[in-house]
Amino acid sequence: MIVVSGIAVMILAILIGPIFSPPEFSWLQHSTSEQAGQQLAGAWIMRVGFVGYGLSTLLATLIEWPKRPFVRAALALFGLGLIGTAVWSNASILPNAPSDMYEDWLHSVASGIVGTAFAVACGARLFAPDGSRRDILAWFGLVISVAFPLAMGAWPDVKGLVQRTMFAISFVFVAREFAFGGRGQGPAA
Repeated sequence: MIVVSGIAVMILAILIGPIFSPPEFSWLQHSTSEQAGQQLAGAWIMRVGFVGYGLSTLLATLIEWPKRPFVRAALALFGLGLIGTAVWSNASILPNAPSDMYEDWLHSVASGIVGTAFAVACGARLFAPDGSRRDILAWFGLVISVAFPLAMGAWPDVKGLVQRTMFAISFVFVAREFAFGGRGQGPAA
């Protein structure tokens, strides 16, 4: 149940953080990374969300490692990547605000790890022995982990909404994997 706590912290950060953000911030247009960006008021709230979700996922993987080691390895990397997104912040969305572009690059690397690790976790679930190729949630997670980042680039006016939807899908996948034990999806892989 530790992972449910981390998901709750992330959801609260996504919902409450914008209240403390400057008027330039748009929940619809800006990503969670931009919500936690450099020089942004209230950014610490989203960073706490990243750490909460990342740390709880990482701890859950370590506690339940033997159940599905390939999925667990990918989700451990997912958790570490989330923590990295909190440590290194996105460039500021504020005009004329100074930003450390090396830190922004490190944030991009950490974000890429998060997305790639999620896709690998979904793929590992799909190719587990004994019928897990019918795991609709894992297929959906794998498809959105590729399609949604492309959609964010194609539709920048709704980039924030698209990315938060992607997080919502990850919440369901991760909660099912740990809080509900991934029941009904075949044996451990």
